[in-house]
Amino acid sequence: MILPGLRLRSVAALYFAYFAFVGAFSPYLALWFAAEGMSIAQIGVLMALPQALRIVAPPCWGWLADRSGRHVHLLRFSALATVASALALSLAEGYPGFILVMLLLFFATSAQGPLTEALALGLVRGDPGRYGQVRLWGSVGFISAVASTGPWLDLVGIHRLPQWMAALAAMLLLVTLWIPAFAVAPAVRDAPRLRERWLKPAAIALLIAAFWMVFAHAALYSFYSLHLERLGYSRTAIGVLWAVGVAAEIGLFLGQRRLFDHFAIPGLLVASFVGAVLRFVLIAWASADLGWLVFAQLLHALTFGVHHSASVAMLHRWFANRSQASAQAVYAVVAYGFGGTAGGLCAAWLWQAFGPAAMWWGAAAASVLGLACALLVRRLA
Repeated sequence: MILPGLRLRSVAALYFAYFAFVGAFSPYLALWFAAEGMSIAQIGVLMALPQALRIVAPPCWGWLADRSGRHVHLLRFSALATVASALALSLAEGYPGFILVMLLLFFATSAQGPLTEALALGLVRGDPGRYGQVRLWGSVGFISAVASTGPWLDLVGIHRLPQWMAALAAMLLLVTLWIPAFAVAPAVRDAPRLRERWLKPAAIALLIAAFWMVFAHAALYSFYSLHLERLGYSRTAIGVLWAVGVAAEIGLFLGQRRLFDHFAIPGLLVASFVGAVLRFVLIAWASADLGWLVFAQLLHALTFGVHHSASVAMLHRWFANRSQASAQAVYAVVAYGFGGTAGGLCAAWLWQAFGPAAMWWGAAAASVLGLACALLVRRLA
């Protein structure tokens, strides 16, 4: 028998390794594409592909996981495919080659988020406080990779990014091989009940709110580093700014139990959107001022930490344990798949047509739309 404590430590290690991999590419991949000669429009498409794959990939992985219960085995296969795809990125040439490898790479990585969330939520039984204590290790992994990757790329050059991604993907593979392959009960075939739950007004409002939050953040994830580089910030400074945001997120996860004990989850969801509006207004208005940028990054505790934890807590409340992977997959499809893809393409268009400031004002407007949906969730939930 595998002790619950060992399971939690294993999932925490999985969060650390996966988000270390994300931290290696998320702030810097657009810079690598720019160095490879890609235009803003091409970068917009390439950076939207990871989100577009979340429309089709998570339901595939979630369906396999819920019906087999073999979450860990699927995570191992996904990690192995991620290593191979990251190595292929270093060999790819030209826009068509980059598109092909990005499709393979992010189909593989699309398994990691929903399956790890399903494992974690099942182990902590939906308790936001215990979930935060496990999930924070993902933030630690991200900040470790971001803080080390920026100076390393300043030293060796941006062209070495794919090899660094492959090395961290290999670490992820080793972690999946180390964690015990504990079983999760296969899902009961209750698709009609799942559809009925998703058709509730509160659930629809939650999905639309998440769509707008990720839509707004697509500008950040795709173009924030490139925007700062063109303002004269070094890759080390860019990495530090990303690290500030994740440090705030870690602080949120550490204090999350008390926060969720004192405030209702729907109210916290609303607060996350208020923070998003303020964050993107500050980036649009004061990107040249380092102090305001640091403050805007601190708001990541609200715009990601609180929003993510409140959303997954509501999903766990609404859906049975045996349907968690499928529920997380639907959430990923709508928020990160449709929201991230549309947001990334819209951000690229706004930058090209009107300049980077217009892109950030667009993100602020999307956050306002999400705020309206979050207020509706609070009313209906």
